[in-house]
Amino acid sequence: MNQEIQLRRPESSENSSKFELIAFDLDGTLIELNIPFDEIRRRLGIEKRFILESIMEESDVQRRQKMFRILESYELRCAMEARPAYYAVELVNGLDVIKGVITRNSRKSAEIVAERLGFNFDFIFGREDAKPKPSPEPLILALRMFDVRPSRALMVGDFLFDLLSGKAAGTKTALILTERNKEMAKSFIHHADYVFESLKELADFLEVG
Repeated sequence: MNQEIQLRRPESSENSSKFELIAFDLDGTLIELNIPFDEIRRRLGIEKRFILESIMEESDVQRRQKMFRILESYELRCAMEARPAYYAVELVNGLDVIKGVITRNSRKSAEIVAERLGFNFDFIFGREDAKPKPSPEPLILALRMFDVRPSRALMVGDFLFDLLSGKAAGTKTALILTERNKEMAKSFIHHADYVFESLKELADFLEVG
């Protein structure tokens, strides 16, 4: 592990109990990433761009709606095949705080994942509920819903958008490193207050289990 990541470990003296609300990204964080982004881009005629932003920028209303239907069909299929990341269920269900998911996917697909895999969430926000990450809007919505100050909340994810959303909302941010993201993470690790190599490490910091 490189020095930069080591320096972003939480200090042993830090009080993890300060968090009253923890929001998690879904794909790549709590579940193994299984959405075929390249296939979806080809199906939608999108090249080397973020899928959701490309759809939202489509000026033809009917085409935009069709693109959303195609995207959600993939999300729902993948939700039915989703597998939890290592220690994800134990972490989420062991937390004695308000906890939930903020995803760029449809809410329905996230609800399927939660029910299938046994996650006990207090909230699930999809792209229908607020402007999607990297916007802070869904996280701010969660904070207001449960009357939690930003300083008492943590946003956990595996990608730049998760960290930007948390920072803009005024919360602490935690980056989960995986084999898939560790190289790209070098470009945005500076946005993370904490960095963990697994959800088990995060669970230990949060004193779960």
